[in-house]
Amino acid sequence: MLVKEREEKLNRVLVALLGIPVVFSIIRAKIVETIGYFIFWLGGFSPYVYEKITHQEIPERTKLMLSSSVFLHSVMGQFLNFYEKIFFWDKILHFYGSFVITYFFYQILTKKSRFWDEVPGAVLMAFLLGVFSGVLWEIAEFTTDKILPDYNTQKGLDDTMLDLIFDLLGCYTMAKIVYRKKTGRFFWRPRS
Repeated sequence: MLVKEREEKLNRVLVALLGIPVVFSIIRAKIVETIGYFIFWLGGFSPYVYEKITHQEIPERTKLMLSSSVFLHSVMGQFLNFYEKIFFWDKILHFYGSFVITYFFYQILTKKSRFWDEVPGAVLMAFLLGVFSGVLWEIAEFTTDKILPDYNTQKGLDDTMLDLIFDLLGCYTMAKIVYRKKTGRFFWRPRS
């Protein structure tokens, strides 16, 4: 129980810290930045909203993984400019973010909720939803670059393709981990 309480406290701290860039961007009168940071801050609360809507509890560790992913992107990556300061930060976060979102999808698909029973083939479905999330993220980056000319989230085709590759690797790695945990095997085998 002590671990769960620590995870819960750390999660609350991370979600609270997501508000720091919001405050600073308001002070600097950067409206677009404020909106972006505010959306990410709201993202920190999304697991709690999800739980209320679906009547399905998300494990505290999963919430912590989700909020840490948002924190690493929003606060560390954008606000503290790690995307520019640390080579490969973007790729690490594409891997980690996809890893986390695949785990989140696996967690919610393997439990009964207000809207569905446990989904058969949850590992495959979580993998596919994780990959799809990565594609949606790239579409969001593309759209942002087109709508806001001062933003340059995509640095060209190579950057986009590497982002998608790291998304895929993150999803695949998590899918393998949960498949192994679920079946005791690392590789799929046809039924006898």
